[in-house]
Amino acid sequence: MKNLITTILLLFLSIPMMAQERIVEQVDENLYTYKYVNENGKVAQSGYYKIVDGVFRAHGFWRDEYGTKAEFNKGQLVWIKPKDEKKYTFEEIQLHKLRSRIARLEERISSL
Repeated sequence: MKNLITTILLLFLSIPMMAQERIVEQVDENLYTYKYVNENGKVAQSGYYKIVDGVFRAHGFWRDEYGTKAEFNKGQLVWIKPKDEKKYTFEEIQLHKLRSRIARLEERISSL
């Protein structure tokens, strides 16, 4: 009975791990390609990594299965373009975040 429970537990824990796969392959001395393969065997996300200060950082062009594309430079987002939408630069995203933060702060101040 104990062996049966252990076997069932291992089966349930291993099934999700087999359903998805992350593949990292070295392309150059400091450049690695990355692919995330979903449970259907389709590449759901792909891009590149570069090692910066001993840490893997997104670098170059990335894309996902939904049509979103992005470019990174040593871990820093340069731009992102969701499918059927305009391209947003890092500066535009930061500006939007700051405007949202200001709006929240103004709302807090007015409620005092």
